[in-house]
Amino acid sequence: MTDYEVFVDNREVILYSLGIGFQRDPMNAADYDFTYENAENFQSFPTIAVILAHSSTAMLDIPGVPKFNPMMLLHGEEKVEVYSPIAVDSTVVVTETLFDLQDKGKATVMVVLSEIKDKETGELKAKIFMNLFVRGIGGFGRKGEYKNPIENAPKSAPHKSSEEKTDANQAFLYRLCGDRNPLHVDPAMSSMGGFEVPILHGLCTYGTTARAVFQAFFKEDAMRLETISGRFTSHVFPGETLVVDMWKEGNKIIFNTKTKERGKVVLKGYATIKGEAKM
Repeated sequence: MTDYEVFVDNREVILYSLGIGFQRDPMNAADYDFTYENAENFQSFPTIAVILAHSSTAMLDIPGVPKFNPMMLLHGEEKVEVYSPIAVDSTVVVTETLFDLQDKGKATVMVVLSEIKDKETGELKAKIFMNLFVRGIGGFGRKGEYKNPIENAPKSAPHKSSEEKTDANQAFLYRLCGDRNPLHVDPAMSSMGGFEVPILHGLCTYGTTARAVFQAFFKEDAMRLETISGRFTSHVFPGETLVVDMWKEGNKIIFNTKTKERGKVVLKGYATIKGEAKM
C-alpha cells in the first residue's frame, strides 16, 4: 500500500481540461467552467481523478513479481467511480493498493486500486481500478478475482456520435498532467515498446471520450457522472480524429471510440449517470 498527497490547484484543473479537449473553440463559454479560474462555476472535471492517482512507482517493484521493462507495460482498462467533487485548491490523499494479480500466460495483468480522499474531511472523492497489462512475464498460474465486464457496442445506429480531433502535439500537452512516460514523445523509446512513432496516452483518449459523453448527454452538470469504465483495445496516433459513438440505455451510456483515419476501435466501455440520460 502506498499513500501520497496531491494539491489540486487551478493550474492542475485547467491543464487537464485542455489536455482532454475542452476549449478547442476559445469562444465556447460553456467550457469556461473547466478552463477559466474566474468563471462563476469553475470546477474540476470528474475524470481528473486519473491524473491525481497513478503517481506512485511502487507498483513497478512488487515482491514476487519479476522485474520488467516499463516500456512493455500497456494500460488495459480504467474504471473511475465518482463520489463527490474534487475541489479546486484542496489537498487530496491518494491510497494505492495492488488489488489483484492475474496470469495471462505470456503476460500479467496487475489491477491497482486508487482511493482519493479529501485530506481535511476524509471524504471519499473517487475510486479508480486500473488494469495494467505487462507483456513478457507470466506463468505463475493465478487467475485472479477482479472482473469488470464490458459489453460490445450494439449493432444498431448510435444515438449520438461525436468527432474529436486530436492535435499532432497532443501528447506533449497531456504529459504535463503527470504521465511523463517517454513512450508518448520519444521515437527511440516508443520503438522499444513496438511502436514506430510515439502514441497518445490512453488516458487522454479516455478523458476525451468522457468529455464527449458528458457534452452529449448531461452537459448541465458534470457531477451527474457516477462511473465511467473503458477497455483500451488499440493505440491512437497524435493528430488522429476520434469518433465517439454512444448508445443510451436508461442511465447507462455505452460508448465505442475509434480512429476516423484507420477505422480502428481504440476504446470501448460504458458510463452511468445519476438520473436518466437526456437525448
